[in-house]
Amino acid sequence: MNNETLEFIETIADKAAEKTLKRLKDSGRVRNYHTTSFKKTEELLYLYPKLPPENETRLQIERALKQIEKIDYKDVIASKYFDGLTVTEIADIYDCQHQTITQRKNKLVKILARELFPEDVLQEILEK
Repeated sequence: MNNETLEFIETIADKAAEKTLKRLKDSGRVRNYHTTSFKKTEELLYLYPKLPPENETRLQIERALKQIEKIDYKDVIASKYFDGLTVTEIADIYDCQHQTITQRKNKLVKILARELFPEDVLQEILEK
């Protein structure tokens, strides 16, 4: 085969691989490993109630949660991630706007991310 044919085949193979990877990601079969510390923290928070009591990941989350004990709206984390309430439902409990709950939740998740994934947070700051 000549170089032109090989380049054509390589181009077709690359496009097919990209499409296949996109389909796998879209179907949830392949994770994007370059997730932000914020997203990783949210994933851990959703996982927390399912973890056994002595699990190391659960213990790490509990240590991180101690960092937000004295912060107003700290119960937003438990309501959202452990109890499965929506932001609107949580806003009704606090009798405030849902934007307020979203802002508070995001602030708390960022604090937890600094505890759970300090290296990732630092890298994200340096990349900005």
